[in-house]
Formats: sequence, C-alpha cells, structure tokens
Amino acid sequence: MRLFLWFVPFLLFGQRPTLPQEFWSKLNPFVGGELCFIDVRFLNTPIFSYAPDFWGLTIGGNYTYFYTQSEMLSAGPGAQITGAFQFLGRAGTNWMIQLPLYGYVRVGAAATAYNVQRLGVGAGAGVRFTTFQFTYTSLSGNYIGKLRQSFINPVAFLEFTFNFRRTNPTTIRLAVDLLSSRRNTEIMGVIDPVPLEFRTLSIGILYRIGL
Repeated sequence: MRLFLWFVPFLLFGQRPTLPQEFWSKLNPFVGGELCFIDVRFLNTPIFSYAPDFWGLTIGGNYTYFYTQSEMLSAGPGAQITGAFQFLGRAGTNWMIQLPLYGYVRVGAAATAYNVQRLGVGAGAGVRFTTFQFTYTSLSGNYIGKLRQSFINPVAFLEFTFNFRRTNPTTIRLAVDLLSSRRNTEIMGVIDPVPLEFRTLSIGILYRIGL
C-alpha cells in the first residue's frame, strides 16, 4: 500500500510535462502577408468595377495530428487570423478581419517541423469567417458611403512550399470560398437593405517560424 501511495504522485505529476512538450513539438506556427479580394454581387452582377481588396498581416499555425514515419506526409487541423487596416482621412477607414479554420494534408517540404525536403504541396478545406468595412467613392473621389458586412463561407486552399535553405520554409497559399453568402445589406444610401452575395479569394505568403 505504501509503495502504491508513493507511486501515485509520480503518475500524476511525473508525466504531465510531456503533454505540453508533445503539443508544442507538433505545432507549426507561421506569419506572413495576404492579399484578399471580396467579390460583392447583386443578382449575380458585380456591384463594383473592381473587387474591394485588402492587404493584411497573417499569423496562425498548423498542428501535426498525423504524420508518416518518413515525415513525408502529414495531416491535421489549422487556423489563422488576418487583419488589414487603411486610414482614408476624412473618408474614414477600410478594415478587414478573417479567421479560417481548416483541416489540411501536406506532402514534402514543411510536412512536419523536421522535414528538410526542398519542395512541398498541400491542400485543405474548412470554413472562413470574414468581416470588413469598405468605403466607396465617386469617380472624382468624393465620399459616397460605406459597405460593412460579416459572413461565413466554406473555403478550400492549395499551397506550395519552398524550403531551399532548409530552414523557415516559405509557403504560397491560394484560398477561395466555395460558396457565396447572401446578406441583406444597406448600400449607396438605400433605405431598405438589398440582398448582396459575398465571396472572397486570397493569396498569401507564409513563413514558418520556429518555437
């Protein structure tokens, strides 16, 4: 009995540190930048001659839930947050925040934190929350109004990774919303909101950072 009582604290406390260590060893954080285009349509017709675009900063991470013994292939969940802000003087501000949650599969470079291959490819799918404010003006630059909306769409992405120096791999990621969201939105000073459809496409450059 005394031996058992002595062994219990070892079971409870002796193995606990390995859990966070294992988690952090499988977490692959990244930072980077992203260019996002928001396609806004009314009755399937774009309401702007050019899609509102936002340059934003990105931070996120992928978790290696599964990987092969050779570390050639991995899979797991991931998340990131992207924010953009632009001050327009008297016209106000433009801003955007995106939060995608997804599952991914990677082959080759950056499949795991220890993979040292030079090239890799990956794909994933999930959902992406987007909220933004866009200020639109006349051709002469006069302020007209603001477009503000939030929506959640299913998203898929394809990415290519380059690891020529075999440290801090660089990934180019193309992501597109698979479906549009329809939201009743006030625009151009109209009293009654009109049903607009929102969809986003983005391209980002991501740099893996070590812990």
